[in-house]
Amino acid sequence: MDDIYTYTSFTTSNCYVLTPDVNDGISYVIDLPPDLGDVLNYINSKNFTIGGALLTHGHFDHSLGMSAFDGSIYINLDDEQLARNPEEQLKGFSGLNLNPSKYEGDLISVDNLNNDIKVHSNPGHTKGSTSFEFPNMGVVFTGDFVFKDGIGRTDLYSGNTSEMIHSLNSVFTVFPNDYLVYPGHGDKDTVKSIKNNNLLVREYLLSLIHI
Repeated sequence: MDDIYTYTSFTTSNCYVLTPDVNDGISYVIDLPPDLGDVLNYINSKNFTIGGALLTHGHFDHSLGMSAFDGSIYINLDDEQLARNPEEQLKGFSGLNLNPSKYEGDLISVDNLNNDIKVHSNPGHTKGSTSFEFPNMGVVFTGDFVFKDGIGRTDLYSGNTSEMIHSLNSVFTVFPNDYLVYPGHGDKDTVKSIKNNNLLVREYLLSLIHI
């Protein structure tokens, strides 16, 4: 498997850079945190050809770097307005020294991505939460859908616990057990390990029986 560059923002969100197919040499960025400078320097140092940035959802800690990114940005359009209005999100966070500017560029639907990238809609954390699967690498980027030791909050704007439970049962269960999960926060882990050891995932994978 090719190396996956990981940058952890001061907001604790993860940003990733990967090249799924070394033959075509196209690289992708997963999420765009506010402090994108180190990521851009890394990309420039490697002379990567970037096919686009793939946003797992529209929360500011994953999207506020959009204005600094020179390239195509893909997002589930259910989260477009969320990503374009960081000021509203930041009202609930004190102590963050950020001066967000509204992104005025184009946002492209994830439906337009090539078939080598499998796009999974998994609402729950936000309406437009999305996971990106790269089958040839055996990895999936889940954003704030699933973490090594937990799942994303559902009490924020457009979050929904019932949708999260449904997404866990209809989306997370389809990933092969040996896949590596690269989450929006925290460390990576295998699908099998998360199913076995993540208490919330275990609880909600069973709870669908009772809904």
